[in-house]
Amino acid sequence: MLSEDGRSPLSLRQMAYVSGLSFGIISGVFSISNILADSAGPGTVGIHGDSPYYFITSAFLTMALVLLHTFWGIIFFDACERRRAGGLGLVVGGHLLVSGLTFLNPWYEASLGPILILTLCTGLWAFGTAGGSFHNLLKCLSCKQEPEGRVMLYSALQVPPEE
Repeated sequence: MLSEDGRSPLSLRQMAYVSGLSFGIISGVFSISNILADSAGPGTVGIHGDSPYYFITSAFLTMALVLLHTFWGIIFFDACERRRAGGLGLVVGGHLLVSGLTFLNPWYEASLGPILILTLCTGLWAFGTAGGSFHNLLKCLSCKQEPEGRVMLYSALQVPPEE
């Protein structure tokens, strides 16, 4: 979406969140639609030696992929903006690693565990890339409010010059 003056009304960071979450949701929708098709099919998963954990594992895998796409979007946009080829390579390599780990899916412990660990690590990396810090996280989780009566000054805000 463009504004009247031709500039995007979204910041680059907002576009990273939106595009990553959008790719994640689309990935999750396709993944879940395939799982739902399997559940309504002519057979029942879990009979004849198949894992009875197929559906719960698929749900966790879909959740991880939605989160990973969101995190990858944040990291990818930041790496493109700062021209860091290493960040781009790690995002693409992480995507290939997760895709490759799904080939181990009948053996769910070998695929789901590393994918969830990669999701946690990538989430922490994206949190740091987006400007988050451990101090701010603790401050947010403590739910303490600023004392009343304090006035905060923002020096970046300036009155527009009169013409």
